[in-house]
Amino acid sequence: MDPVADPDTVRAAWSAGRAARNGWLTVPDPHLVEVVAAYAAGHDLLDALTLDLQHGLFDRARTADAVRAIAAHGLAPLVRLPAVDEATVGFVLDLGVRGVIAPMVSDAPTAAELVAACRYPPAGRRSFGPLRTALRPGDDPVAAAGTVLAFAMIETADALDRAGEIAAVDGLDGLFVGPGDLGVALGLGPAQDREEPAIHDAFRRVLDACAAAGVRAGVHATRAAYAAARAADGFALVTVWSDVPALLAGLDATRPAT
Repeated sequence: MDPVADPDTVRAAWSAGRAARNGWLTVPDPHLVEVVAAYAAGHDLLDALTLDLQHGLFDRARTADAVRAIAAHGLAPLVRLPAVDEATVGFVLDLGVRGVIAPMVSDAPTAAELVAACRYPPAGRRSFGPLRTALRPGDDPVAAAGTVLAFAMIETADALDRAGEIAAVDGLDGLFVGPGDLGVALGLGPAQDREEPAIHDAFRRVLDACAAAGVRAGVHATRAAYAAARAADGFALVTVWSDVPALLAGLDATRPAT
């Protein structure tokens, strides 16, 4: 496997008493992934990098390349799944991904399916095929499966209403708010880094549900300052950087002063 220790930097951040800082990637270029991972690790900017398989352009081969690049620089590779699908979950976990974020989880049974897909029997239904997780001598892929993070995204009105039930699913590590889809579901339209009272009320409901269940809450953002504010609210996994918004912000910065 990789020459560095298998990164569990998300839990290390929690053990240190702070939110884990996450980056978000939709562009499946291995060089871009490695540049981001190397710079973020070298300057202590991120703890994890998430590959977006739902709204990003990653195929299987590019996902494998990206996981290697992220892990090689000591960050935790995470994946936002295209759906709760056992085959996809098993594939990315066999690559050595340290956690999965599942979109559009609107009820407890779907969250339970996610957990089962992440765990080997008898705790779950994951098929044994440690593609990369068995390459390093002495590793125990079965034991490692128990440390994989499983987050269910809260993105629908039903999910928000059932946040307490979803958070209480045994084996789930937390809830992750998707503000874009949740805003659409609440009649506010799509946006990120948003400040509507209804969104902040939704944040509080998710945080309360997680606190009651003893799990952690995560949230997507595109700006570090906004993510820091959400960490201060109590979110434990915050996206502080995203590739396409960062690219567009860089282009905007080239505008001549008026």
